[in-house]
Amino acid sequence: MAPQHTTPHPVAAPEPHGSTGPDDLRARRAARLLPLLVGLLATALYCSFSWSQWIRWEVPSWDDAIFTQLLCSYASGHGPVVDLKGHGFNLLGDHFHPLLILLTPLYTLFPSALTLMLAQDVLFGISAAVVTGCAVRALRPGAALAVGLAYALSFGLQNAVSVQFHEIALAVPLLALSLTAWRERRVTAATVWAAPVALVKEDLGVTVAMIGVLMLGRAALPFVRRWWPVARRRLAGFVASYRRPALRCTAAARDATPAPAGGAGGVVVLDRAQWRSDLRTLRRTRELWCGAGLVLWGLLVTALAVGVVLPALNPAGEFAYADKLDLGGFVRDPAAAVVLLVVPAAKLVTWLLLLLAGAVVAVRSPIALVALPTLAWRMLSPNDGYWGPGWHYSAVLMPVVFVALVDALVRLRGDAARARRRAVAGRPGGRASGWDAPVLGRLAAGAPWAALVIALVLGTQQPLAQLATAQAWQPDPRAQAKTAAVERIPRGASVATDLTLMNALVSRTDVQWIGNGEDPAPEYVVVDRAGATWGGAPPTDVADYAREVYGHDYTVVSDEANIAVARKTP
Repeated sequence: MAPQHTTPHPVAAPEPHGSTGPDDLRARRAARLLPLLVGLLATALYCSFSWSQWIRWEVPSWDDAIFTQLLCSYASGHGPVVDLKGHGFNLLGDHFHPLLILLTPLYTLFPSALTLMLAQDVLFGISAAVVTGCAVRALRPGAALAVGLAYALSFGLQNAVSVQFHEIALAVPLLALSLTAWRERRVTAATVWAAPVALVKEDLGVTVAMIGVLMLGRAALPFVRRWWPVARRRLAGFVASYRRPALRCTAAARDATPAPAGGAGGVVVLDRAQWRSDLRTLRRTRELWCGAGLVLWGLLVTALAVGVVLPALNPAGEFAYADKLDLGGFVRDPAAAVVLLVVPAAKLVTWLLLLLAGAVVAVRSPIALVALPTLAWRMLSPNDGYWGPGWHYSAVLMPVVFVALVDALVRLRGDAARARRRAVAGRPGGRASGWDAPVLGRLAAGAPWAALVIALVLGTQQPLAQLATAQAWQPDPRAQAKTAAVERIPRGASVATDLTLMNALVSRTDVQWIGNGEDPAPEYVVVDRAGATWGGAPPTDVADYAREVYGHDYTVVSDEANIAVARKTP
């Protein structure tokens, strides 16, 4: 490959630690263990929280059961059929997540809704190890540890763990691996890790395209830096020649006269041989082609998913979430779209938490741009459930923010070093040259610890803080009644139920959402009168309720601790 015109860029080389004596070598070896330790610690915390939810029979939504039923269907060879969403519903008509099929072997070995929760915990733990490794290779061990712990405790991951499994669990470690590889100039690895992210969810194709844009930008930067001043001067001369007739008279003579690229007397002549040579070098750059490939791949997958696959597989023949974003309206009134990114004020909470998570300085890195597609569709959606920091929607932003933080810290160190060189050389570089180097240096040194302190302070209000309470480890007082109700229903039977027993039933029975009269009459109906599903107004007579909804007679076979099980009468 032809040599490339590149400018120095701080990458993954660790900060100098002084001598390379035995103590220093031991410290470096110990630092290599930090990613493993942080990853194990994060995984243990997440798994502990999931286990706490499991023994307390906590079911925040039906999503974990939906994905469990999906993997159960894959394991049975029936395709992506999820009866919870409707009888025979193809889940690839709801969201585009074909990559989830990779979890089928794991579910086959351990068929339980808890398996998916723990799998997500492990995937998040792997991402914590990856981000910590990125920090270890760029920062001092203490700062790297601070960044890794801040990531593991970040609000996006904690909230995602608390609402149990979602498809984005696969995207989090893939994004961490891809962005870390890009920061360290491992272009092929960055491309390989980024490409599958487009198959995790339909909107993430645009995120993949943004990673491709980063690659294109870095590949083209040396070429642009070399030729942009020449192009700018030629453009200025071209405009001036039409403003001053005297210049127009000499235009032909000027173009015919050889001159250096810098020009003499304001004349700028393009060195065509050098231009062609630099252009050939740019075309041979691997990052250019990988970036272009990711842009095309990401946009194509999103377009096909939203425009073809999802409408084709959805019972209504349309993209189910098309009403969540009015792209046409935003194109017609872009000013309103900009305002909607931060209005109403509920959106500002998410923006502020993201800035704080990255100790603010993360925006110094171009990697932070990868977060924009996800933030844009969330903030521009009329669904207020997407605006806040809760649920799982911010999980995919955490690798972006923290890898950007590592990159920003390295860039700040470089900025401080350049400021010191300017001061030593006596070149002012502005009035700030006397104090900007120390300020930038202190900012780079303090930001990792600021990120950790922020994560710890915010963490007191986050889900993992519950692990420090006695209630987190107290089993549900109705656990015995719930277990008995589950065991009353034979394996393989069809059952309509509310949220309470859904996670326990979904891996052993064909679960339907209760009250959906369009479903075939199930063999069993289970109602938890004390559950949140009913909004304080549960059915008193479960047999009558089931008869009214499904048009068949049912007999109550057990009713204990407000959990009633009714069986269809033969």
